[in-house]
Amino acid sequence: MEVPPVNRSPIILDSDPGLDDAVALQYLLGTGLWDLKAFTAVAGNVPLDHTYRNARALTRALRIDGDVPVYRGVGRTLSRISPDSGGFHGENGLGDEIIPDSTAPHQTESAVQAILRLSKEYEGELTLVATGPLTNVAAALIEDPDLARRLKKLVFMGGAVHTGNITPVAEFNVWADPEATDIVVTSGAPYTMVGLDATHAWRFTQGDLDTLVAAGPGQELTANLMRHYLKSYDVNAGQPDCPLHDPLAVGVAADESFVTAADGTIVVECASELTRGQTVFLPADEARTYAYSDAIKARTLQTGRVALGKGPRNFSAHFTENLLRWPSA
Repeated sequence: MEVPPVNRSPIILDSDPGLDDAVALQYLLGTGLWDLKAFTAVAGNVPLDHTYRNARALTRALRIDGDVPVYRGVGRTLSRISPDSGGFHGENGLGDEIIPDSTAPHQTESAVQAILRLSKEYEGELTLVATGPLTNVAAALIEDPDLARRLKKLVFMGGAVHTGNITPVAEFNVWADPEATDIVVTSGAPYTMVGLDATHAWRFTQGDLDTLVAAGPGQELTANLMRHYLKSYDVNAGQPDCPLHDPLAVGVAADESFVTAADGTIVVECASELTRGQTVFLPADEARTYAYSDAIKARTLQTGRVALGKGPRNFSAHFTENLLRWPSA
């Protein structure tokens, strides 16, 4: 049953679909809390041609392509590397699923142009959630730094205070375009970083998959996507369940009680090949006591919220419950 659109807040979802990006979109719709103004595609889990097509196909599968425009993002990262998740999300990004493209017309406006336009139309009201590399968001800030002031909230899935996943110290989204993340966290935007410290604390299990399967045809696509995701974690990480990376960022945009968070400064390593993409967290109450240079200490003037672990509210249950509220076609 669809949730009636009552008092919904404007939001943009910037994404690199991606298995968990796909279900993050479905979860967002299921909550009934948001008025999705745009779904913008960025390169990440797979190249941009795939993520853009996947974004269009997902809007069709979730029955919103007549209402929610999809915008193609920047063609390459600011760091000029080509991010790739190494087949973790399948060859095309959606596991083994081949979903028909939307018949909606392609937008002439770019993702960056759409982000800037909507931030002006909904100044002080717009939430921007990014679940892929921050290339589009950074490009928009480069074009118009005042975007940072116009946003109500910016939540991004990325980073890690402790342990990475693409390298020992770096999380994939930040590693894919560290310069973009650095631009975002120094822009003055009211950001919340939802990284691996929090996302690994909330898991999707075989029991949750069984719930989707039991729900019938409306959850068949979702079940197939999550089945592939579970298999990828089993094969590549030896884990029987999988973290809810991108959906948690969407959840935190509405309710921070899904995580434990603290104020502080994020400094991104952009120069070192060994530690590229590392996100160093300087807690607000301790940042200026460390033996860093004046240049680093000056960065502590720019702060955000950083998720450090799970919170008191059960996100795993909330996630599955809200998927069931928005079946696919």
